[in-house]
Amino acid sequence: MAKKSGGPNKSQAIRDYYGANPDAKPMEVAAELGKKGIVVTPAFVSTVKSTTMGKSAKKSARKSAKKSAPSVKKSSKGAKRGRPVGSTNKATASNEVSLDSLLQVKRIVEEMGSVQDAKNALTALEKLMG
Repeated sequence: MAKKSGGPNKSQAIRDYYGANPDAKPMEVAAELGKKGIVVTPAFVSTVKSTTMGKSAKKSARKSAKKSAPSVKKSSKGAKRGRPVGSTNKATASNEVSLDSLLQVKRIVEEMGSVQDAKNALTALEKLMG
């Protein structure tokens, strides 16, 4: 079944009210429209106002907010966060082992007798190469 028309367009009523009273608060708009028989919540008024406000008005609102906010001094070094460009993530680099390498290590462990014996041999080799 089709939806019946529910009376006046609430969003248009909000836009019209803001056209006549651009500095009105959402509570005030909801109260005034309620007197005319148009029931809206202040939250809905805020939503309609924010979606219908033009981009230039949003930019000017941001600019005025930036002007009133205290400025934060940036460091002179300009150090960047994160790992350096071109370096690999150590967590993924250490976990990337080919299947062939794993099979070779498995054969070595079987020859050595246990994983612990293979680890001990690798520790000794690391000290020799050191």
